[in-house]
Amino acid sequence: MTRSESCGFFNYFRPKYVLKNKVNRELFQSIGTAAALIISVMALVVSIYEANLLKAQQKATVWPYFSINEGYSSDGFRINAFNNGTGPALISSVLVEFQGEPVTKYVALLDAIKPDNTLGYDKIRVNQLSNTVVKVGEQRELLYLPWTDETREILELMNGKISIKVNYCSVLEECWTFEYPSGKRSKEAFKATVAFEN
Repeated sequence: MTRSESCGFFNYFRPKYVLKNKVNRELFQSIGTAAALIISVMALVVSIYEANLLKAQQKATVWPYFSINEGYSSDGFRINAFNNGTGPALISSVLVEFQGEPVTKYVALLDAIKPDNTLGYDKIRVNQLSNTVVKVGEQRELLYLPWTDETREILELMNGKISIKVNYCSVLEECWTFEYPSGKRSKEAFKATVAFEN
């Protein structure tokens, strides 16, 4: 077989061999690309899951649990606010109503309950709640009335007729509403139409 015949013989098989190599190379490249895409998607899913988990843990570490209750002792009557959560409660709005009518101050509340009362700030104790921060574990005395014949009468008159609605938020700006005396709590924000200032 001459050299030219030999070259012709190999050239006859060469295109098939080259074509087969090209197909194999493209197939491997496609598989590699698909694998890289799958790994990227899996990494993205894991990253999103970890970010959500981290966010949930962060929320749990700064979650306020604000409440209001009333207390009786041998010396008097109290309305207390407290925060049993894991983060501070930022109080943004307070609505106090007597028989469905909003009041703006404790003295106005006592006047609404008993217009001829003789109580003033010299006889009662009050504390600010609106636009304040209730720290973790803090209990704040909002209203204190010492026992007298007059305060006993006021308590009888106010029984079941006073309501307090408080909007509070976490440092991550998640907000809740607490209602006294029902104890109802909802994850929503509200702004009092008539703000209670103290």
